[in-house]
Amino acid sequence: MRQLSTAVLVAALAACSRNTAADVNAPPTGTTSQQEVGKAVLKIGESVVVNDLRLTFRSVEGDSRCPTDVVCVWAGDAEIALRIEQGNQAAVAALHTTLDPKKTVWNGYTISLVTVTPTRKSTTSVDPADYRAEVVVTR
Repeated sequence: MRQLSTAVLVAALAACSRNTAADVNAPPTGTTSQQEVGKAVLKIGESVVVNDLRLTFRSVEGDSRCPTDVVCVWAGDAEIALRIEQGNQAAVAALHTTLDPKKTVWNGYTISLVTVTPTRKSTTSVDPADYRAEVVVTR
């Protein structure tokens, strides 16, 4: 009886865990996958054109990220202002590294903030000229 129970249990577990590579990698039903159309690392004041979008890193609005030489209870957050232009339309998006929003949607494009560098240290402040923002644009 014990061998029969073990065999049934093994068969049930095998049936539940059957995934093919196509099952694992396919997007969930009802969603569309986005294609990356551009990636850029910008310094403050710098612009880049991705497809028909012009992105300008305007400023770092706040930087409360935990310094690398300190132990923190929270990772902190950096917020940037990113100007988005397309044709005669323009807006400024506030994007964050930890808090929301980390991305914004603009006329079918998704613009995401990946990271802000340099990392902070407790003994020095970051010169605004040293800041870099990495953004990714998908469609």
